[in-house]
Amino acid sequence: MRYIYLIALIVLSSCKTEEDKYPEMAVFSPDMKGDFVFEKIDPIPTYYRDTDEYVFFITDNSIPQSKVLIYDKESKELIKDLVLANNRIHVDTGGSIYGFDEKRDKAFKYEPPRFIKTFLKTASLSFVNNKSLEKRFSSEIEDRKLEGRELSDFLTAKRYEILKKEFIDSLLCLTQLDVIKSNAAVAHFRNETVYLEESDLLYTGTIIKSALAGVTDCNSSNFDLDGTQYFGESPLSLIDQVTLNYSLDGSNHYVIGVTSKNLYYYELNIDGKSTRFKCPDPIENVKNLEEQVILKTVNGYYKVSIKK
Repeated sequence: MRYIYLIALIVLSSCKTEEDKYPEMAVFSPDMKGDFVFEKIDPIPTYYRDTDEYVFFITDNSIPQSKVLIYDKESKELIKDLVLANNRIHVDTGGSIYGFDEKRDKAFKYEPPRFIKTFLKTASLSFVNNKSLEKRFSSEIEDRKLEGRELSDFLTAKRYEILKKEFIDSLLCLTQLDVIKSNAAVAHFRNETVYLEESDLLYTGTIIKSALAGVTDCNSSNFDLDGTQYFGESPLSLIDQVTLNYSLDGSNHYVIGVTSKNLYYYELNIDGKSTRFKCPDPIENVKNLEEQVILKTVNGYYKVSIKK
């Protein structure tokens, strides 16, 4: 253990650190002096995904009720404002939104262009879990006196045989859902789409996973629109940054991490007015289509305007 700490200390000593390059520059604060007003606001939806026709924005998990804003990609007009229980959603390339309603215990879908909520039919793979298979093939298991590894291999083979015949061969693709209670997915067949409980059984066993290799995941929508000029030029620019120092950090004696104390230097330009400030944490200019300037910091969201 002593050697681990010694190595970590050597690594720390070799890390380059710097002094504050702009000691006279103001540290970001909502009440900074200057031409701008920084008004703290509730979290707003931020860019999440986009398709050929739509752009999706979602709120983060810091507010009780999530929202999804859907804009027309070409006109940039708001076409739908959805209120959801949470923002754990999946958007496919066609613009359909999939998620799970924990209270109703059902998966839902919002389908374009009207984005009306519908609940999906629920199906389950419990008929191929170990308990069900042991009951279904109890006579054969008893006759062959299967137990331990032999029983496990037998059940895996039967599971694959049944799933391939009754499920995998007709499956087009899967949409994985982020569900608190279990691993779950939406299964897409040629004539129907169903919420699939116990979908983890599809990945139990190498043979089954190999069979699913040819069944691609349902295509997700794009997520890099904020890397283009779609939202216009950002009024906030990072002009410099420094690392002031490093320190050891670890949750136990065997896992040691290195954290750093940084300073980020920014310039804000709006309508011919500008200011510079620094912050120990990154500041993000929130992409939006409401012609507002919103800054996201570790302490919350701030709407920026020019003093009158």
